[in-house]
Amino acid sequence: MTTTAYDIEASKDTLGRFLRDEVIPLEKEAGLSPDVAPPAELRRKVRRRAHALGFYAADMPREAGGGGLALSERVLLDMEALSHETVFFEDVMGGPGGPSSILLACDERQREKYLLPLVRGEITTCFALSEPEAGSDAGGLRLRARRTNGTYVLNGTKNIITNAPQCDFAMVFAVTDEARGAMGGITCFLVDKGTPGFSVGRVHTCMGFTGFQGELVFEECEVPAASILGQEGYGLALALDWINANRIKIGAAAAGLSRRLLAASTAYAARRRQFGRPIGDNQGIQWKLADMATELFAVESMVTRVAAMWDRKLDVRKEAAMVKLYASEMVNRAAYEAIQIHGGTGCLLETGLERVARMVRVYTIVEGTSEIQRIGIARRLLKELAA
Repeated sequence: MTTTAYDIEASKDTLGRFLRDEVIPLEKEAGLSPDVAPPAELRRKVRRRAHALGFYAADMPREAGGGGLALSERVLLDMEALSHETVFFEDVMGGPGGPSSILLACDERQREKYLLPLVRGEITTCFALSEPEAGSDAGGLRLRARRTNGTYVLNGTKNIITNAPQCDFAMVFAVTDEARGAMGGITCFLVDKGTPGFSVGRVHTCMGFTGFQGELVFEECEVPAASILGQEGYGLALALDWINANRIKIGAAAAGLSRRLLAASTAYAARRRQFGRPIGDNQGIQWKLADMATELFAVESMVTRVAAMWDRKLDVRKEAAMVKLYASEMVNRAAYEAIQIHGGTGCLLETGLERVARMVRVYTIVEGTSEIQRIGIARRLLKELAA
């Protein structure tokens, strides 16, 4: 897959056909619930096919087996994918359980064992940072990695980890130096499922997603020093770099879902008649549609601009936070208005709108809450002023 604007448009068309002609029929044939994680083998099947078409791991480097797309191109595909109703989005494009830039820090052995099979869609991972007492405050991690005779012994619990129930290995962030804490004392370990002392705890029943999130429990779990990703003490730096890119991708996902909501709402407003005319003739409905379309355009513009800044290796911490903040809150407004426009019909399971409303609620929480984004944006503004 090359990276010209023409090819991206062609790829978007191919992606749409793939979703309509292969993925969505597969979901219906398997009788999958949109709220429950698909079986692991079915997910691998979709991932392998998506990788063959150039979509799964599209933004990973070619030398790692990926598509070599820039982030500014990848987000255009994300928007297209989310504009279709599918439970396999993550397995088509590669989400939290797929390949990520963090794993470019793999050494040669880790590359062969983890990165390349992950890019090919053969295995699944999870990003294990959050804990019962540490979410937005990553510096408050309590999971400890104790150095013992050339190995590390992990003790602690990770909580609400996406893909925890189905992961083949976990990227686990643990404290290796309490004195340094977040400033060089947190290390990322690659831990295989089945390692003694490593188990999946509760599988969470979540709003909009069930079977994707769960606990990871480490009880005297011994791992070799060779399982460290990158350098000891620099795990949080790897995590924060990944989080910034993911905030932009969340913006793209919010735009794709909002596009779906707007299309459904516009079509319904045109055909639904009350008092002898389409409800779309009413100013109250027109204003809702106009606001949804305007906010969608704003988010699409923000996402593409900040993704391009990321590609140029600029510091986008403030801008990525802005994208994540505005896009996540925008898609929740769009979901609310879509149901309102549909009236009672919007509350029915068959329309899919109520499911989107439940699904996007988490967007204002994952990768940093809206409140955390506002704090980060304000701090960057004040720091820039002081400079």
